Amino acid sequence: MISPARRHMLKLGIVALLAPAASGVMAQSAVPFYKPGDVVAGLYQHWAQPRAAAFSDTAKKLHAALATFCSAPSASPQSAAAARSAWQTAVTDWERLSSVPFGPLIERRSVRAIDFQPTRPQLIERAIKQAPRGASAMERIGTPAKGLPALEWLLWEKPVTSGSQGCAYAVEVAADVAREADALQQAFASARPGEWDNEQTANAFTEFVNQWVGSIERLRWQEIERPVREAKSKSRSAARFPRHAAGSTADSWATHWNALRDLAVFSQQEVPQAGQAVIPMERYLLGRGQIALVQRWKKAFAEAATSMQGLTPGAQDKLLPAAKRLASIKRMAEEEVAPALNVSIGFSDADGD
Repeated sequence: MISPARRHMLKLGIVALLAPAASGVMAQSAVPFYKPGDVVAGLYQHWAQPRAAAFSDTAKKLHAALATFCSAPSASPQSAAAARSAWQTAVTDWERLSSVPFGPLIERRSVRAIDFQPTRPQLIERAIKQAPRGASAMERIGTPAKGLPALEWLLWEKPVTSGSQGCAYAVEVAADVAREADALQQAFASARPGEWDNEQTANAFTEFVNQWVGSIERLRWQEIERPVREAKSKSRSAARFPRHAAGSTADSWATHWNALRDLAVFSQQEVPQAGQAVIPMERYLLGRGQIALVQRWKKAFAEAATSMQGLTPGAQDKLLPAAKRLASIKRMAEEEVAPALNVSIGFSDADGD
């Protein structure tokens, strides 16, 4: 027979066990029921617009830094370093904006215009000899000879010198990037997703989810795994990762990963309100009662975050395991998350071989 004191202790234990579950239910019930339009509005107004404005600003500063360096009567280590630093800042802001491209970034083909990879040195050399000046002349220069990767080549792999023809071309490339950055900033600023009809909103929502899936595959395959496997198959001494010449590969991976994570899972304390914040996929699913899926989604991201934390090109034994974690998230996005979002996944150029 259980004594009254023992019975009281058991009741207290049951209450203690149920308390976390009850608080969890209350937390889930506090999440709003979001609509696709809420997600799209958040993407444009609270994700893309501030990032496009930041990139437009740093692209102009990159152009100014190169103009200062290239107009100097003699080589200046300080101005050369300033130009390189301006490039790195602009690249970071660009990747924050473009890691998951949608809307004007796709309509304008901005990723190709600003970030064509891999670099084509022969085409850059040919463009330098053509000595283009101004926007009209730069329109006649092929995309593979322009953009941020071309500037990386001109600043690190075959560094231009002040007063040279190559330096003058670098200034024109930077001006070209700044023009496209300004056009993007204006395009996102003028977008009015709140005024779109249901079909436009549904298409924008579908585009975002598909581009997110393509983006994580691009990080997994093109930026991490493919260079590793190509180096092994061709017996190279080292893999050639994106941004390797500038020594910015690790920063690039981190920026790309952070963008993917922030659009997929929620890390803030306050529940995002429609029209006032970015709505990550996890919050959208939670608002629709997909609790078990959300728990698996967050677990997959936590595991991948451990692999991506501090990842560098030199960590050879960690690269393929990290890529494997990213692949598992992509599969989950395609097989479970997208159907729960009522989105069909199409083929992407980022899909690996």
